[in-house]
Amino acid sequence: MKFNREGKEHHSIKEIKLPDGTVIGVFEGSRGANPDHDILIKYQEQGKRLRTPKHIHWVIDLLIKKEHNRELTLEFMGYLRDMYDRVYAFQSKEDRAKCDLKETTDEKLKPFKELNKYGEYKVEFIGHLIELMIKMEKNTPLINPTC
Repeated sequence: MKFNREGKEHHSIKEIKLPDGTVIGVFEGSRGANPDHDILIKYQEQGKRLRTPKHIHWVIDLLIKKEHNRELTLEFMGYLRDMYDRVYAFQSKEDRAKCDLKETTDEKLKPFKELNKYGEYKVEFIGHLIELMIKMEKNTPLINPTC
């Protein structure tokens, strides 16, 4: 997977292929307190162009899922929230290149598969996206942790 920005071609360091044909690309970033640990996330659904995920898209998708299966969606949202405590920031450039995702395995997401019937995104996509975002966010320490 690749994209061009400011005349430079960027190649993914990791591609995550999902069962529905969607591919999530992880690219080297350059921001934050640890720029060597930063990532950019892009994705491409089958037959569509490469896109940058927007928070509003998956949030609306969860709201749609909640309209159809409130209890299971709330369980899934709880799983995503609790994932924050289990996921760690990248520890090195090599760790970022491996980009191991341990919280969004098929087995761990299996209880939520029914939600794939509703909305645009599959639970695999949302789960992987959130796990990557957590890794990215944890690379930048809080300036004032008491807030």
